[in-house]
This record gives sequence, structure tokens and C-alpha cells, in this order.
Amino acid sequence: MSKFLQFHTLTSYPGTLLNRDDAGFAKTLPFGNAKRTRVSSQCLKYHWRHYEGTHAIRNAGDMSIRSRRTFRKKVADELVDDGFDERLTAAVAFGILEMVRNGDVTKGDIKDNVQPVLEAETPLDELVIDNIVVFGKPEIEHLKSVAEDTLGALQEKEYDEDSVAQTRDAIADLLGEKELRNNLRGMGNAMGIDAAMHGRMVTSDVLAQGDAAVHVAHAITTHAQQREDDYFTAVDELHEEGTGGEEAGAALIQSKELTSGLFYSYVVVDVPLLVSNLEGCERGEWEGADLGLTTDVLRRFLHTITNVSPGAKLSSTAPYAKAEFVMVESGEEQPRTLANAFKEAVEGNNLLEESVKELTKYTRKIDEMYGQKIDGETVPHEERICATMAESQVPASRTSVSEIADDWIPTQITNFASA
Repeated sequence: MSKFLQFHTLTSYPGTLLNRDDAGFAKTLPFGNAKRTRVSSQCLKYHWRHYEGTHAIRNAGDMSIRSRRTFRKKVADELVDDGFDERLTAAVAFGILEMVRNGDVTKGDIKDNVQPVLEAETPLDELVIDNIVVFGKPEIEHLKSVAEDTLGALQEKEYDEDSVAQTRDAIADLLGEKELRNNLRGMGNAMGIDAAMHGRMVTSDVLAQGDAAVHVAHAITTHAQQREDDYFTAVDELHEEGTGGEEAGAALIQSKELTSGLFYSYVVVDVPLLVSNLEGCERGEWEGADLGLTTDVLRRFLHTITNVSPGAKLSSTAPYAKAEFVMVESGEEQPRTLANAFKEAVEGNNLLEESVKELTKYTRKIDEMYGQKIDGETVPHEERICATMAESQVPASRTSVSEIADDWIPTQITNFASA
């Protein structure tokens, strides 16, 4: 059975350009009765992943490496530096790459894959592939050790090293051993904390897919888009010296779009899948796994999504803000966004208070429609808790972000596992 944590935040950014489209303008989204300013989920996840502050997710353990050059830079080049033959190293590494990426584990497949590398003029270049692949550091170290062991075994094997066919066959014999090929084919679990959270798939044809345990919605403003074109110039400080003051004008005249907004952000965490991805266990066996890493990751995650700002134009807009409303929910029912509380764009002089009022009102309506009646009282399917600067009524009891992260979330995970 699925068990979820849902995170809802409201964060205000004045005079910024958080996320740009291909033309350099702020990303937008039509929603309800108004166009909203938007920050894409990809932008949010990128900044969360690369944050290096006190509660950084990356400090909980190994992060993934995302590159087209992983097998070249992190496997083959290092083995060549250790003294292994360049051509053999490239062929072995490419054979392993295709075993993991495409499931080419039969000896015939391996022969077909390594022969072109053995015949290439620059064999190491064959390891730079078309698509980004996502590997955790432990995976990379394991794959490198497999390649190193295979190269060592080749040195003991009798074959004509000048013959491409015999070399190809020798590599296929070693990599095609049943136990090894099963291990390589089974490296489909998401490894590295960020891959365990956000999934392994990055482009259309990559290594074995790892399902994302964290689902992130695009953040949108609770109100209609607020924008302004900022006209600016750049002054040539040597202009007067070069022209004798005979010419006037700036060296550069441009404008850029600035926006202000209170953004609603929504994130869902599939707790059993996250445990499975982090611990490498079957999803159905997650309750018996060590929950320590998952708890630490989610504790850091709450601090990250409430404190880490996305943003372009850092030097000219300083787009840094903390969430002013946070609500975390736990439950077993299918999650649901609360963005629909803002289908009618919020208006007023205090957007935070008005937005919290609308979110609270919408949450109560959902509770009344889908919740259970116990002793005449509506009981929602989700447990929830809030932290906010707003003075308006909220859908749950209030506390601090630190208490939610350090006490409430660990308790929910423990309860999930013991239920």
C-alpha cells in the first residue's frame, strides 16, 4: 500500500526573474481566471539538488553523476592511468555499458558491441554516448571494479591480442559469465540520493529506469501575474576620455522583465518507493529496511524546499526568500494538490493572508466532501501540521519548520512502517 507525504508551501518573491523561457521572459501558466507566473519543477529540483548549505540533501550521502561521459571519465580514463591498455579498456568498458544500458548480456551481443570499439581509431571516444546517464558513485565504483577485474583476467587468458576476433571473443567469454551478467542487468534500482528521489530517467533512452519517489509540481502564483519591464543602461567609463566628450549616450540600453509573486509549490513523496530506492530493497519489503537514511533525507528535504530559492539574475535581483507557509500531510489516500484553491486569482493588499484563507477554506471543503464522519465531526484522511507567519486560521495545528523536520516527519515514517 502506498504511503505519502505531501508538502505545500507559499513563498513570496519581490522583483525577481526566477525562471525564464526560451525568449528570456518569465515562465507563465494560464490557470483559472488569470495568467500566473510559473517556476518549472525542473528548475526547482535543480536548485534543491545543488544546494550546499547546512541542511543540504547531498550531505546525507552520495549523489548521482549525470553525464554522457561517465564511462569515459570515471571508468576507462582512470583504468588507463593505472596502466591498462587503452584499446582493451575501452572495449571492456563499452561492453559493460551496453550490458547495463540496453540489457545486451548474451555473448553474441557483447561481441557485436565491443568489436567496433576494438577497430576504432580512437577507442576511448566511443565511450562518450548520445544521452545523459545517471549513476550513483557506488555504482560507478562497482562498474569500474568489474572492468578492472575483467582486464586482469584478460592478461591471464590465452588468445591472439593482434586478432580483433579473438580479443572480442575473450572479452565476451569473461563478461558473459552468468553471475556477472545477471548482476549488471539487475542494476536498475535508482542509486545516489537524487536519483532515488527524482528518478533515473533524464532523456529518452538511458540506463535502466528508476521510478521517481518525489513528485514535484510547477510552482505558480496564487494571484494574477505581476510584471514590469526594467529599463537599464551600461555606461562606458572610458567613453569621455576616448571621445573628448563629443558623443553622448550609454554603451548599452536594454530592458528585462521583472516579476513579483506569492508562489504555491506542491511536492509529493512516495515513502515506500523512496526507502526502496535508497536501500536497494524490494518495494514490498520496505518496512523491514533501515529507515535512517530516508528519515535524514526527508528532514533535509523539508529544510531545503522551504529555504532554497530558484532564480536567475542573482547579481541584480538577489532572489532569496524563505517559505512563509508550510503544511505537511501524511496519509495513504491518493495525494491531491491544493492549487485549486487559487483557481480564482487571489486579490488584496496582503496576498499571504488572503492565500492562506483560500487554501484553508478549500482544504476544509475537500475534507467535508471526502473525509469520514466520526461522532458528527469530519475527520480528514490525512494527518497534517503547519508552520506559518500568517495570522489567519490554518487547516492544522501550528509549530515550527524545525519541529516538523526533526520530530513530526520521523514519527510519521515510523508509524507508516509499523502500521
